[in-house]
Amino acid sequence: MTTRYSLFDNILRVSLPDEDTVSLPRILNLLGAGEKLDFAGLQAYQQYAWHAFLVQVASLAAYRSGFSDLAVAESVWRSALLELSGKAGEAAWCLLNSDLAQPAFLQPPVPEGSLKTFKRVMETPDALDVLVAAKNHDVKQSRILRPKPDHWVYALVTLQTIEGFMGRGNYGIARMNGGFGSRPSLGFAAGLDWSQRFQRDVGTWLQERSRLIDHYGYPQSGGAALLWLQPWDGQEQVPLRTCDPFFIEVCRRVRLRETGQGLEAVFRPSKGTRVAVHKDHKGSTGDIWSPVHKTTDAVLSVSRSGFSYRLLNRVLFKGDYKHNPALQIQDLGSDEPLLVAQVLARGQGVTEGYHERVVPLTLRAKRFLALAEEREKLAERAQDWVDRAQTAEHRVLHPAICCLLQGGADDLDLRDQRTHPWLDRLDRAIDRVFFQDLWESLESDQDPVRAWEERLVNLAQRELKDAVAACPTPLARSPRARARAELRFWGAARKHLAQAFEKTGKKEDRE
Repeated sequence: MTTRYSLFDNILRVSLPDEDTVSLPRILNLLGAGEKLDFAGLQAYQQYAWHAFLVQVASLAAYRSGFSDLAVAESVWRSALLELSGKAGEAAWCLLNSDLAQPAFLQPPVPEGSLKTFKRVMETPDALDVLVAAKNHDVKQSRILRPKPDHWVYALVTLQTIEGFMGRGNYGIARMNGGFGSRPSLGFAAGLDWSQRFQRDVGTWLQERSRLIDHYGYPQSGGAALLWLQPWDGQEQVPLRTCDPFFIEVCRRVRLRETGQGLEAVFRPSKGTRVAVHKDHKGSTGDIWSPVHKTTDAVLSVSRSGFSYRLLNRVLFKGDYKHNPALQIQDLGSDEPLLVAQVLARGQGVTEGYHERVVPLTLRAKRFLALAEEREKLAERAQDWVDRAQTAEHRVLHPAICCLLQGGADDLDLRDQRTHPWLDRLDRAIDRVFFQDLWESLESDQDPVRAWEERLVNLAQRELKDAVAACPTPLARSPRARARAELRFWGAARKHLAQAFEKTGKKEDRE
């Protein structure tokens, strides 16, 4: 048996004053001790998958080895990881294991004993993981010409723990709502440092363990934890309820092998998903980062629009989703926490972008979110603001630009779709200021409705001015179209956003 590239060796490149490469046990030691570090070779879209893997493997190791203090020695982490892999030992943590009856890192044993039926070959790690770029226009594929071992580590983690359905034989993970869903991550954090988030999230997993067992029916002990340890013939499935609450899954049959040029991955399709779930399963497994809908019990799926203010309002305030454990703010020590939202959005056979959003919170906002009664008040204000933003877009700006595009016609066709570029720009402008203004309204003595409507009118007026400068209007009708568009805009603004004009009671400057 030949094993190479063990995660117990120094193969993971980091940015530390005295160390360039470290082992997985050393990383867990550094994170547990609160050290600052960054990972060289880790792509932006791989960061959430790597963070989730580190947190889950640390939670498993800490629980099964019986320690709660994460600032333990590297040797303790090493022993805990070996205990997790059981009889497979260190081989389960090696990228390369020539004995196909044994696991390699995130690569299940091959019962056939041969890779002859593994037809698809991927020569670079970026051809292995989840990015799908139509016609290679987005992130170029196979661009890592001389991959390092950690490139393969990150690609395997991303593929096996956040991938979805990619056609027959290419099934996805259990922790998403259907094959075309996504595994989102939303949580509060004390900061963006890897160690801060690691410590908080490991603590959350450990705290939630009993609840997960009670709610989802996971076994008290002995559940399948590292699913790559078990042989997989592409048909046999692991029932969800036989898994450990913190289980780390694999969704693809893949093995690495060595060639004269280095490592390459070979792949064989499977007959179904690795984890057996009920036909109506919608991704709800107890993942601490994933919001679950209160009515449908489905994990949130994020579209190509990413984490817009409207989506975050639905998750944080509107009450459509249960607050996942990582969104509990009461135990967060920082006075200025962050909301961190990450997802690799997916569609039918495509990747719809990596989306990441960080929303800073003020101390007062944290207090409002921590108290049920205050949070309810904040939720009412947030929803009211979302509704007024929709009004500004569709009842104020849209008809004004319709008037502009249609030459100041008396009978406007409000079905005109040509207004969308300016409506989208207004929506993005609102998105940029929504949460900042919402938090500031908690500190201000000014009427929050009036302040928000003034903001909306100003943002909408800016888009109208851009439209006036850019819209293709026949020269003979241009003065009429512009004049009527502005009259339409201000009339609708005074009608639908009336409080923006109550400040002085005087006629507002329309320029």
